[in-house]
Amino acid sequence: MARVLDVGGTGLLGQYIGQEALRRGHHVIATHRGHHAPDDARIDWHRLDIRDSVAVKALVRSVEPNLVLNAAAMTDVDRCEADPDEAKQVNETAAGQLASVSNEVGAAFVHISTDYVFDGTGPATENTGPHPLNAYGATKLFGERVVRQSHPEPMILRLSSVFGWNRLSSKTNAVTWILQKLEAGEEVPLFHDQKVTPTYAKTAAAVAFDLWDRHTSGLFHVSCPDCASRVELGRAVADVFQISNPRLNPIPLGSVALRAKRPLAPCLVVRKVEETLKRPMPTFRACLEDMKATR
Repeated sequence: MARVLDVGGTGLLGQYIGQEALRRGHHVIATHRGHHAPDDARIDWHRLDIRDSVAVKALVRSVEPNLVLNAAAMTDVDRCEADPDEAKQVNETAAGQLASVSNEVGAAFVHISTDYVFDGTGPATENTGPHPLNAYGATKLFGERVVRQSHPEPMILRLSSVFGWNRLSSKTNAVTWILQKLEAGEEVPLFHDQKVTPTYAKTAAAVAFDLWDRHTSGLFHVSCPDCASRVELGRAVADVFQISNPRLNPIPLGSVALRAKRPLAPCLVVRKVEETLKRPMPTFRACLEDMKATR
């Protein structure tokens, strides 16, 4: 049994990381930012703001984890554009400090990054040169670099449009936002000209532990293999969840006033992780079927 520190444990990915760690029999220590810890006695909860470097160092040193997974980030793309200093503090500086103290205590380190490090001119492998179009992508890219400088063998996982059931808050994601609107009979505006390779949080959590079990480090793209438009994702959601007469409204990306520029097709190629784990990444539809079965 390992001691696993799940940083950002109340976020969507963090929730799945905590549950996956428990499923594998590990002792889970997780962080939250709210005043009250979630009601899950199986997890040792600690309140933490990762921008507080003193508190970060004190926590990691006190719990002495074997593995630290950093799922905490400032992910609101337009908010990052409006406040790049805060984005830098969270996505770069704090990530580096967490990686550094993890190395100090001898813990393995997994850092979560994003497809938005790319400009979206086509599918990207781990060897594709990054070229972010916005502050979110830029701070996450520099966060990757700081992590590499701060830990000798980090594992960096790039994800895209993370989705799954959020059991701890009403915050929606790439799939639940669509489903919520469809089930309410509302029209769902979806970009027909932006393609992504969405990541099921459950898949990402399992991959992180499977790679760690193999003593692996380095950079991996983790997502469904499907490079699909937002409209195509919406059609799949409607089909799997059996929504009759779904009101999907295809719109161009340029029709919405967004503060930050979005890449058009930052699709992640997942060949490396598939070859490493010797199994295919599940399709988007398969992940939706799993969501439906675990609702």
